[in-house]
Amino acid sequence: MGTSRPSGPPAHPACVKQPAVSRRPEAGQDGIVDRFAGRRRVVISEREWTLVAERMMAPVPAITPRTSVATALRLLREHQVPALPVCEGPRFVGLVDEKGLLRLTPSDATTLDVYELRDVLDRLTVARIVERVPAVAPDAPLEDARMLMRSHRREVLPVLDGDRLVGLLHWTALL
Repeated sequence: MGTSRPSGPPAHPACVKQPAVSRRPEAGQDGIVDRFAGRRRVVISEREWTLVAERMMAPVPAITPRTSVATALRLLREHQVPALPVCEGPRFVGLVDEKGLLRLTPSDATTLDVYELRDVLDRLTVARIVERVPAVAPDAPLEDARMLMRSHRREVLPVLDGDRLVGLLHWTALL
């Protein structure tokens, strides 16, 4: 008679992915908490409790929707930021990145001369390409920002304290 055999050895408890535990590590444990719940082992590292405010870029230059494309490109390169926040008065509107700005510039194969090209760039504003993006709070855990970046496929998130822009969080800050 056929007896059913297990398909393989049971998984080792340390190899089974466990849900995160929502409590801070106790002091004096070098940032790691080991808790045993039956056969499960949960390890929480201090890295999971790093706040967005500790890794964000601040201050960053902000522009208005009426800023020219040429000025926005210059500011991106001068300040070496991955994106520029667009604000209308005190209110955050969205982000403009270099890829979006370059889509608005004429190609190298254009028939315009240098003076006409400058005139075109001065008349084009960033209002056409402002992207509304999700924001993160400065006191949010870095892990929340990582999940938000991944789910929305964003490289940069604005950091807002209420409606006030306080900085930018780039994906490299999550490494």
